[in-house]
Amino acid sequence: MKAIGSALLLIFLLGPAWAAKPAEDTPMAGPETTLNAAAHYLDSIFTNTLAGLELISSTPEAKRGEWNGIKNYLGRMEARLPGVYFFVLPDGNYYSVAKDYTNLNLADRAYFNTLLAGHQVKGFPLYSRSSGKKSALMAVPIMVDNKMTGAIGASVFLDELHNELNRAFALPANYTWFVLDPKGKVMLDRDSDFIFMSPLTQGSKSLQEGVARALNSESGTMQYEQEGIKHAHYRRLPNMDWWMFLARIEAPGITTPPQLRLSLEHFVPSLQKTLDQIDASLAGLMEDSGVNITHEAEMRSLLASVINANPSVVNAAFIDAAGVMRHIEPSEYKNFENVDISTQVQVVAMQKKPAPIFSGGFTAVEGFLAVDLARPVYDDEKNFAGSISALLRPELLIGGLLKDITIPADYELWIMQPDGLIIYDQDTDEIGRMLFSDPAYAGYETLLKLGKQIGATPAGEGSYIFVAPDSKAKVIKNAVWQTVRLHHQEWRVVLAYQPYTK
Repeated sequence: MKAIGSALLLIFLLGPAWAAKPAEDTPMAGPETTLNAAAHYLDSIFTNTLAGLELISSTPEAKRGEWNGIKNYLGRMEARLPGVYFFVLPDGNYYSVAKDYTNLNLADRAYFNTLLAGHQVKGFPLYSRSSGKKSALMAVPIMVDNKMTGAIGASVFLDELHNELNRAFALPANYTWFVLDPKGKVMLDRDSDFIFMSPLTQGSKSLQEGVARALNSESGTMQYEQEGIKHAHYRRLPNMDWWMFLARIEAPGITTPPQLRLSLEHFVPSLQKTLDQIDASLAGLMEDSGVNITHEAEMRSLLASVINANPSVVNAAFIDAAGVMRHIEPSEYKNFENVDISTQVQVVAMQKKPAPIFSGGFTAVEGFLAVDLARPVYDDEKNFAGSISALLRPELLIGGLLKDITIPADYELWIMQPDGLIIYDQDTDEIGRMLFSDPAYAGYETLLKLGKQIGATPAGEGSYIFVAPDSKAKVIKNAVWQTVRLHHQEWRVVLAYQPYTK
């Protein structure tokens, strides 16, 4: 009997990776029919997982607490549905397929007392302690003589499941879907950024009201406004205590408060004017000086005049044709004289084609994120002899402008190059990061998607999800942006706010 039971269990565990999927590559049925099919499909994934855990918990290996035998079964389940599969002892210590004995303890987890009492756990939201991923916990106790001697569980990775569901549902672009637990927490969403957020606290008023009603009923319809008008059908899953929503987007778009645009329309011209003035000042001082580049005193006088006329300039330097900083003002930067910066992008560009240049952001030898405004200089024979550089620190330049322009305290200003480099952010930790490659942004799909749109278009509006200032909580942010330009370099000036935060 033991051999037959183990064989049947292995057949179950080695079955199809996913339940029967909704039909793909076919025209979408009516929303209610589609929702029912999707809800049953999602429900079957978790009920099949729970059934597999129950079968394992009933095996002789589980009853005896033999980890190697349990691991063999759980490993087959892990291959079907990504997650952390584990065996936990009554004291909370546990083993996982990936790590064997983990030296971690689950006794302080909110669901653990439920298992101790001999009850199942179905869909408990958590960040997996061993993987750090957003997960839904499924677990069953192992009972021997009516006593809980351990438990078998699976922390199903929600991001991976969300990807699979999007492939399986294959919904048109004007539809979205999401799944909530009884407390209104997002367990799954067409956009993974929303997972573990809550429309009851982080959504529009109409969404909050609609969700509150939905969670008190088995099924129904609702209309709400959030980045456009949406019409949704919803229903409770057959076996999971979750609700699935399928919404048609009728009128996409975001509502931008007039004061957001007004603030941006005040700031962008001010920033553009400041950059233009520095550029014109540098050009005028160089033309008026008639400086002889071989006379150090004359060169230093010119550099000093650039500093005096432009308080936003951090330092001014003469960079010779070989890319060496020969003279620098003010004197506090004297130690950087004779430093070779010939590999810097803007210096290479100047050598190849002497012309006025406004560089992209880079880490200056002075130790901070900078941009360089430079113009070529020539010797008496009209040969290229180098450039006069006015070094700007965007953080200080923009911070100074913000003192004279009123932007509401709950708005966030950030500036990005089209390539994704963050030139300025009110959160100074963001400055100098590359939006499209920095690990800090890797988990924010909406931000990366909007970032590409911002980089590609000089003006627009959109929304994204990121952490709130001085917080680790994710929030929805609406944003508008415009562009400033100087010598073929562009900055995208973005102003964002939280539309649904009370």
